[in-house]
Amino acid sequence: MNLLLTSATYFEVTQTTDYLDKHWHKVEEGTWKSENHEIHLLVTGVGVFNTLYELKNRLNHFSYSLIIQAGIGGAYQKNGPLGKVYYIATERFGDIGMEEKDGSFTSIFDTPLIDKNSFPFKEGILINPEASFTKFLPLAHGITLNTVTGTSSKVDKIMLKYPEVEIENMEGASFFYVCLKEKIPFMSIRSISNYVEDRNKENWKMVEAIESLNNTLAELLEIMKEM
Repeated sequence: MNLLLTSATYFEVTQTTDYLDKHWHKVEEGTWKSENHEIHLLVTGVGVFNTLYELKNRLNHFSYSLIIQAGIGGAYQKNGPLGKVYYIATERFGDIGMEEKDGSFTSIFDTPLIDKNSFPFKEGILINPEASFTKFLPLAHGITLNTVTGTSSKVDKIMLKYPEVEIENMEGASFFYVCLKEKIPFMSIRSISNYVEDRNKENWKMVEAIESLNNTLAELLEIMKEM
């Protein structure tokens, strides 16, 4: 089985490449093999546009049985510790639309410009059909924004419009979109590096989040290696 591991940045998965170097056979830079599987690494760069282009470009040249997205994100609720890892069940594009004159936001899915149920969307949401079967990690709902939220007032607006969302990121919805359109099984795993609030990076736990993310990836790949 061919697997693709993708991340926005290399530093988010460096520890996983170290694990692969030690426990899988390294074929070349960015490619490892076990007895039954081959895994490739794709670092897309940050943001929706990079993820869309790089992932689709890779799929034009290679076929995969499963694609794993790994990264960090910010949590809207403070009911879980920083560093906790989640399996993202749904994603949505959170800032494609129009700002109204009163400052409110209208999603493009709330207009006649696009059918909110046109494939692969359901009510404007992108759903991983495999998520409901997972027992590996707790599930969470993601939102993808082009601008990282940095004020509590913006948090309030997002939560008022999308009360179900839990984790903010900059690539997830584009990853879901490509995988669903290409009909390739996928999973998105994110570790919480910070709470989404008034921006203060001194409160972030980046090192801890990346460590827990990579520990989870190593555990997942060990399981897959034996399959």
